[in-house]
Amino acid sequence: MLGLLVLAIAPTVALFLFFYFRDKYRKEPLRILLATFVLGAASLVPAALTSLSLQKLTGWRSDTPSLLHAFLGAMIIVGLVEEGAKFIVVRFYAYHRPEFDEPYDGIMYSVMAALGFATVENLLYVFSNGPGAGVMRALLSMPSHAFDGVLMGYFLGEAKFARSDRAGNWLTALGFVLAVTAHGLYDFIVFSLDKAPLMVVSLLTMVVLFWVIFFKATRKLSEQSPYKRPLLVELQRKSAEEAKNAEQNQEQTTNHQDTGKQGGRVA
Repeated sequence: MLGLLVLAIAPTVALFLFFYFRDKYRKEPLRILLATFVLGAASLVPAALTSLSLQKLTGWRSDTPSLLHAFLGAMIIVGLVEEGAKFIVVRFYAYHRPEFDEPYDGIMYSVMAALGFATVENLLYVFSNGPGAGVMRALLSMPSHAFDGVLMGYFLGEAKFARSDRAGNWLTALGFVLAVTAHGLYDFIVFSLDKAPLMVVSLLTMVVLFWVIFFKATRKLSEQSPYKRPLLVELQRKSAEEAKNAEQNQEQTTNHQDTGKQGGRVA
């Protein structure tokens, strides 16, 4: 029992530590990361209910003999629904928090939501199917969920600091679409292994790709951190405060002038 629990949770801990320590310049508060993780775990419930409802509505099954049906179901019933649940957690809980203050935070929070979701899923699979399932999921499924989080979070991080709202919206949409596509493609390959055994080559290729992108994406966004240059951050902070004070002073001056004009009219 304890062994299965450790097997189910170990990949979560390993992946968390990897992404946490890739954040070089300003690590996120653990309480916010934990809250994102818990919300990601909780999002499994509505995602599962939605997927089950769609399966009943369409009659789709993961073991369908049709590769086309397997692909469509993997993309829509699984990928879109599950990534949608994670996206809602990150976009509406973490994205607007003051702690989300550098591009890398997009990856960190998206991965935490993904790990929360995947951990609950992993516990269910491991306790239902035994240690063999735990080992396979540690090597394949858990990194796959983290990979989806990296894709989504990379572009959310870019979107948060984009030059315009329009650019930010496009980047957000791109990250979400890529996460759904990657999730659906991975599940399609898994669903199709018994019908097309050569798909295992694609699966192994994806696993290698996961780790290549893990290192490249985390390094790139980490190096974009404004906290890499603390003096510049301080100057930007002071400049923002001065601009805010100037705006407030301008508003006060305008209000005084308006009050004076009204007093003159009364007189």
